[in-house]
Amino acid sequence: MIPHSKPSIGPEETAAAERVLRSGMLAQGPEVAAFEHECAEACGRRYGVAVSSGTAALHLALGACGVEEGEAVAVPSYACAALITAVQLQRARPVLCDVDDDFNLDPGEVPGDCPAAIVPHLFGATARIPAADLAIEDIAQSMGGKTGRATRVAITSFYATKLMTTGEGGMVLTDDADVAEYARDRRDYDNRDDFKARHAYKMTDLQAAIGRVQLKRLPEFVERRRAIALRYDAAFANAPLRRPRTDAHVFFRYVIETDRRGELEAHLRAAAVDAKRPVYRPAHHYLGGQFPRSQAAHDRCLSLPIFPSMVDGEVEHVINSALAFF
Repeated sequence: MIPHSKPSIGPEETAAAERVLRSGMLAQGPEVAAFEHECAEACGRRYGVAVSSGTAALHLALGACGVEEGEAVAVPSYACAALITAVQLQRARPVLCDVDDDFNLDPGEVPGDCPAAIVPHLFGATARIPAADLAIEDIAQSMGGKTGRATRVAITSFYATKLMTTGEGGMVLTDDADVAEYARDRRDYDNRDDFKARHAYKMTDLQAAIGRVQLKRLPEFVERRRAIALRYDAAFANAPLRRPRTDAHVFFRYVIETDRRGELEAHLRAAAVDAKRPVYRPAHHYLGGQFPRSQAAHDRCLSLPIFPSMVDGEVEHVINSALAFF
C-alpha cells in the first residue's frame, strides 16, 4: 500500500535523538532554545516559542493577541477541529466562515465586526489575510514557503505528517517581544512566584533535536513535494477532475476535486493507493450552519499521496491507477 503521507526520518534525526538521550537533558533545555532561534530565523521572524502542539501554539497566540472571553474569532468552516478547540480553550467564540476556491478562509465571508481570525494556508496554498485586527496565520501546512510574515503572530505544528516533524510539537512565531514573552510565560506553570492560568505546553529537547535536523532538510522536502505535484499536474491535465493551482503552493497535500470522490477513493484503495478526504470532518459538521463551498469541498475533494520519500515508481502507480479509473 502506498501511504497517503509519511514522515521523512533518516540517520541524522536518529543521531540527534541519541545525542540528547546520552546527555541526560530530556526536557526543555538548550536544544529547544536553539530550535526556537533557528526556526524563527528560517521563518523570517524575530522570536520563536516552542510548545507541545499546534493547538497549544494557537491557544497561546490567541491569548497573546488579547482575545478575551466571549470574543468572536473567525475560522474557516473547512478545517480540522484544532482551530475551534483552540478558540474554545481561550473561552472565545468561533465564528465559522466559508472558503474560497483554494479552500482557504474567504476574507469576504468574515463579519466586519469580528476582531480576530485564524487563517490556515490550507494544503500549502497561500491564503488571503482578512482585515481582522488580530489575524493569526497558521503555517502548519505551508511552512517552507513564503507565509507566516503577514500578521503580528503566526503558529505552526510539527505533527508526524506535517511538512517537517518533531513527532508532536508546535511553535509561536512573532516579531513582537510582548507576544513572545506571553507565550514563554504561559507554556510552563512551575517555579513561579505568582499564579496565572499557565499550562504544561513545553517542548522537550528530544523533540527539538529532531526538529533542528528536519528544519535543515525542509527546503529539500518542499522541492520534492513540488516535483511530485508538477508530475501529477501534467498527468491529469486532460482528466475530468479539478487540480490545485501550482503557484504559491508548497503541496502539503495534492487535492483534486471530482463528483466521483467516493468511487475513486475505493478504486485507488483496491489498487493499493491510500487516498483520503483531506479534512476528516469540516467544522460546521460539529457546530452547525450552512457553508456550501465547504460542504462541496468535503463531498468532492480527495487527497492523493505526496511525501518527500515517495519514489518515482510510486508516483507513476498513483497516476496510472487514477487514469485507469477515469
